[in-house]
Amino acid sequence: MACREKRPAGSTVDWRSRRAEIADAALPIFLERHWSALSVEEFAEAIGFTYWQVYYSFDGLEDIYRASVALLAETVADAIASPPEPSASVSRTIQDYVRFAADSVRSEAYGHLLFLRLRDAYPEPWVRHVYDTRIAAPLRRGLEKAIAEAGAHSDLKIVLLHGARGRCLMSLEAALALPQLLNQEDFVEEGFEKTVASVAKDMFAATCTFDGFEQGTVQAA
Repeated sequence: MACREKRPAGSTVDWRSRRAEIADAALPIFLERHWSALSVEEFAEAIGFTYWQVYYSFDGLEDIYRASVALLAETVADAIASPPEPSASVSRTIQDYVRFAADSVRSEAYGHLLFLRLRDAYPEPWVRHVYDTRIAAPLRRGLEKAIAEAGAHSDLKIVLLHGARGRCLMSLEAALALPQLLNQEDFVEEGFEKTVASVAKDMFAATCTFDGFEQGTVQAA
């Protein structure tokens, strides 16, 4: 529900800034409890704002929850917005991109968004939509684009086999994001390089080139 920005007469509060402050402060609360399990009074006290500051800034806790998730998704989206430039080597390009994606996946913000997507996907299906459209889809497309551009350096049309790009992200999340959610940061750090190498090898094995594309001949890249 869109915020109506209820404001008392004569107020000079910067409501956009106030909303951002509350949405940012709300994340730790929503990571512990779903918004429906809170009252506005409990929520306001937990984040250090008054009831009326919260009331005049948002149309209820669901509105705050959506703003908080949107802010979190924006943080992750910004982090994945500048992938490495493809090189002339397809293998090196894949390694560089997988490492870039792995660094993003193991970040705290990504872990928080993934947690909310897993926990709240049923009561809040739009959370899954935000994750899919803002984060997962761009990362998958980015891998395909990097591989295609690397192949173009050698005048080759190189693509990923069906399902590989999704498998890449799922593998990184399983090895790097989920263990962090279980407070196994040491495990993630120790296995980071091994995970990057393993996923990059899998992705390289899943590439193919259309040699003589008009004739439809497919060969392993």
